[in-house]
Order: sequence, then structure tokens, then C-alpha cells
Amino acid sequence: MEEPTIADMSIADEHIVVASKTRVSSICEELAKNPDYAVLVKKGNDIIGVVTARDIFAKMADGLNATKVKVDKIMRTDILTLRGDTTLSKGLNMLSKLSSDAVVVTDEKGDFMGYFSIKDYREATRKLEAHQLLSSRLARSKKAISNKVEQKEESGGDLLDLLLGENIEEDDDEPEVPSMISLE
Repeated sequence: MEEPTIADMSIADEHIVVASKTRVSSICEELAKNPDYAVLVKKGNDIIGVVTARDIFAKMADGLNATKVKVDKIMRTDILTLRGDTTLSKGLNMLSKLSSDAVVVTDEKGDFMGYFSIKDYREATRKLEAHQLLSSRLARSKKAISNKVEQKEESGGDLLDLLLGENIEEDDDEPEVPSMISLE
């Protein structure tokens, strides 16, 4: 069972991408509708920064005129880039060790795929925990079945006995269980 990757998360939502010379006032309408969104600032093909509604409010409290200032003047620039094929365990481990302003997801060519949000982080931890639990149970089941198969092979039993149980004997006195499906 393969471990989920960063790209398996919902990385195509919770953000908008704007050019570095975009005025802050032009993104405010979108942030008013979606205040939890991140505004990823792009220059060429690269994401160079991030701005949130909280950043804008903090700058406005300091006297920022949102109609004149461009996003590249107020953006935060500590961007962590993860490839989409990075496993969740490796990605979450990196995130726990580093403090970044934003996490951008790219493909193997380095092209932008999406934004890994706080919500994605929470969902990823739950998904990874479920994956690890399921993998552990599957490994234990495989081991138990392998042990049973080895015991049956040694005792001369067959796979059908293993699947149905060891003590199944034909009993003509057993009542027939009615079925919804007729095979006639």
C-alpha cells in the first residue's frame, strides 16, 4: 500500500495567484469573499511571496494605502517548495522542522501545481495517521494469513479450509439458509 503524497491533498483551492505588480486593492474583493485564502505572488513562472488578509490589515493599521501599494511591497517571502510526489510523512516532517510563510507544490519539472494550506496540513496529518494504521493492520493480517497457510501446508489442509475455518465439516442436519438469489 503506497503512502499518500502531497499532491493527493486538495492543493488547488484556498489560494489565488497574482502578478507581483498587482495592486493590493485589486485583491481585496476576493479576500473579502474568502478571507482564509492566500494570495500567492508570481514573478515569471516562480512564486516569490505570499500575502494574506491578515497581512493587509496589519499594513493598513500602519497607514498603508491599499489603492497605491503593490503586493510585492508587503508580501512575505519565506516560501517552501515541495514536489507533489513527496510522501506525506516526509513533507510533514519537513514542515515541522521549518517555519515558512507558505508551502508551494510543484511537479517534477518545477512547474506550479498548488498551495499546501494549513487546512491541508491538518487533513494530511489525519490522512497519514489513517494510512499508517491501515498499513499496520494489513501487515499484521498478511503475517497471520502467511502463518496459517504455512501451518495448513504442513498439516495437509487446503486454502478453502483456511478461508472457511478449520472446523468446518459437512453436516446434513444443518438447516438451509434462504437466499434472495435463485441460481436455478
